[in-house]
Parts: sequence; C-alpha cells; structure tokens
Amino acid sequence: MIRRSFYFLLVTVILGGLAGGIAWWSFYALPAFIAQSIQSTPAPVQTVSAEEAKAESWQPEIAGIGTLTASEGIDIAPQVGGVITEVLFESGASVKKGDKLVQLDTATDEADLKNLQVQLANAEEELNRKQQIFDRGFAAKADLDGLRTARDQLLANIERIQAQIAQKSIYAPWDGKLGLRSISVGSYVAPGQKVVWLQKVDPIYADFDVTEEDYGRIADGLKVTARFNAWPDTPFQGSVTTTDSRMSESSRMITVRAKLDNPDGRLLPGMYANVLVEAGAPQDVITVPQTAVTYTLYGDNVFVVVPDKKPDPNNKEEQLEIERRFVKAGSMRNGRVQITEGLKPGDRVVTAGHNKIDQGAKVRIDNSVALREADSATIQ
Repeated sequence: MIRRSFYFLLVTVILGGLAGGIAWWSFYALPAFIAQSIQSTPAPVQTVSAEEAKAESWQPEIAGIGTLTASEGIDIAPQVGGVITEVLFESGASVKKGDKLVQLDTATDEADLKNLQVQLANAEEELNRKQQIFDRGFAAKADLDGLRTARDQLLANIERIQAQIAQKSIYAPWDGKLGLRSISVGSYVAPGQKVVWLQKVDPIYADFDVTEEDYGRIADGLKVTARFNAWPDTPFQGSVTTTDSRMSESSRMITVRAKLDNPDGRLLPGMYANVLVEAGAPQDVITVPQTAVTYTLYGDNVFVVVPDKKPDPNNKEEQLEIERRFVKAGSMRNGRVQITEGLKPGDRVVTAGHNKIDQGAKVRIDNSVALREADSATIQ
C-alpha cells in the first residue's frame, strides 16, 4: 500500500514537472525566441522614387471661374419692313464694319422716287417760269410762294424715299462675329425683327467672382491669364478692367471683369473660363511635387528620406529610412504644391512608392519612370 502511494506520488511529480516545462516553453521561452529571431532579421528595403524640395519664386495669384461675354452685342434688325432679296452672310461669319449683310426689296420705293423726281422737275420748271413773270410784275407773290412750298414738299418726299431705300440695305455697324442665320431670300421681315446676332468678340470680357478678402488685392490693370476646356494647354492673356460696384447679397462675392485678347475669334460668349490674376510681387516659396503630399483627416504629410539612424556597419551602400512628417500645404501650381511649414529646401520627399512604406521603413531610391508609372497604376 505504501509502495503504491509512492509510485503514484512519483508519477504526479513527473507529470507536473513535464506540464510546467511545456508551459514555460510555450509562454516564455518560445515567444522570446521568436522575438529575438524577428529582431535579428533585417527589415526589407523598399524601393521608392524621391525628389528634393525646391526653393522657387511664385507669383501670388487669385483664382476664379468666370463666364465670357461679348464686349459689344446687338440684334441686327431693319428699321423698315420689306421682302428680303439678298442675304450676303453665312452663319458664324466674321465681318468688318460696313459689310453689307441683307438687302430688302426697294422696287416700289424706287418707282415712287422716280415719280417724285419727275414731279420735282415739273415743279422746278413751273417755279422758274412763275419767277420770271413775277420779276416783270405780272404775278402775285402768293402764287410764287405756293409753288415754292410745293417744290419743297416734293424735295422732302424725295429725301424720305431715299432714306427709306437706304434703310433697306443693312450693314454691319462694327467688326464682329455673326450668329446663326435664320432668314432666307423671299421672306418678309417687319421693322425691328431680328435677322442675325452680331457680337464684338475681340476683345472679349471674362466676368468672375472673388471673395471680399481677395477683392482687397484686385486693381485695374492686373495681368490675367485664362484657360478654357476647349484649349487646356493654351493660355489667353488679358487684364482687369473694372469691378462691380456692389457685393452680391446671396453669394457674398464681388464680380470682377477682365478683358482678354481674342484676335482669331476662338473664344465665344458663354464659355467658362479658369482665371488667374497676378496679385502682388513674386514670393519665395518651398515646393514639392503634388504626388509627394498625402492628405488625411489628421493633416497633410509627406514621407521624408533621411539617413538610417541605425546603419549596418558592414553595408557600404547609402542606408536610408523614412520619416513621416506633417506639413502645411498651400496652393498648387503646375503639378507642384507649396509647403509653408515642415520642410526646407533640399529635403528629399517620396514621390512614388507610398503604399509600401511607413515611419522607419528602410528604403532605397530609384527615380526611373517605370517605377513611377507602376506606382501610379497600383494607387489607381
């Protein structure tokens, strides 16, 4: 009985020791071994593209979105009615001041004019004859005055008919561009009825809104550059000419008008314009490529490439690591972003490969185009 109890106690001690050993290995020795192995394994080196932050001189700008309006525009319409006998323009044509556009029928007016001219000739002849008789004292002055009045009335009627004939020839009042043709030969137009729209588009106006803050920097004569969706790579130059005399109560914005050169007439009223106004003297700024900046809810940040803080003494190559740095980003221009806080000229920032790195990551730099294109495809 005693021997059996001894064996039972011995087995219990052995099993307990074995269980304790397993527990020690599982909860202490093995995790420590794994951690030591991980720490001794060098972190993989990621490949990124990087570029130095640059010191540049930027012209302060005020941006706006505007609409083009013609510098002058009218409905071409006759002062008198008539049947159209000639249409001398095509839709959308550019015309010069004095170009004839439309001719109305003048046959009846010309017949009336000839009749009046015959009557005038007879009246002049009768007046001359009566004047000779009056000079000899054989005619009353009242008769002579009556003939003069009749002659003058005929002259007035002739001038009226001639003016009416002239009004039936319609000319362009200034250089400009015509709208769509909506009339044809043989149709009747009433006095004041529109036959075509004429706009003066060189120069052309761009009206855009600015905030009250930006309004304080606006002045007549400031240089303006405008771009349009139809020609995104072509800048159109102009200048500020005036501003509205009051602020919009609904938008709290003030309308600014700029005059743009448009010698070839490509710009049309109604087009949207992306406007930049040069406001003030150039300023020294620090810029980085737009792809270098990451925008988050916690703030704008960049990955800066810095020397490895724990370099491998056996590695003779340049050893680099990543430092995530929060910055204050400003305006963007031509693919670059102004950095007002957080960087200095010469700092190398990652421009491609962001998705493979974070704080402390080991990196090497490869600025090949293939890498940037592959990274862009990954992000998309």
